[in-house]
Amino acid sequence: MMPCPRCGVELLLVTFPALRRAPTTGAAAERVMEEGESGCFYHAGKRAVAPCDHCGRFLCALCSIELDGKHYCPTCLESATDHGSMRVVEPARTRYDQVVWSILILPLPLCMVVGPITATAALGLALWKWRAAPSLVSNTKLQLVLGMGLALVELGLVAWFWGMTVFAARWHVAK
Repeated sequence: MMPCPRCGVELLLVTFPALRRAPTTGAAAERVMEEGESGCFYHAGKRAVAPCDHCGRFLCALCSIELDGKHYCPTCLESATDHGSMRVVEPARTRYDQVVWSILILPLPLCMVVGPITATAALGLALWKWRAAPSLVSNTKLQLVLGMGLALVELGLVAWFWGMTVFAARWHVAK
């Protein structure tokens, strides 16, 4: 126990036991591969466990990256991410539920004018993209269902508004 030189609080300092040991020399590095085995393209002394399914290079367990049951080397995976050449690497995914909600909510100030168009567009988009790949972080199906419900409510309100407007205009003219 020692006091802190700044605030005077008693401190207990515990060090890693190996810190106090004298350094020792280790044994010579052993060869990982046996005669007749393939080595990793990136680590020549390591045993290859799988070939890259994209370029064919032999890879050790450290370099082999498995995606959808296939093995890829870091170079191919980086190249696929940069160029979008491999289907298994998906750098971005469109969230159609957010598009539907944007179509429904952004034009709300002009609801009675553009409401029928945007609500129909949102409903059509939700039905069209129902089977699209969902988000990995959110329940997009529930949000699509809620968006379709809001689109139907919005269409109903717009129909009611215009129906009442036409009825009032006819009633006023008939009077």
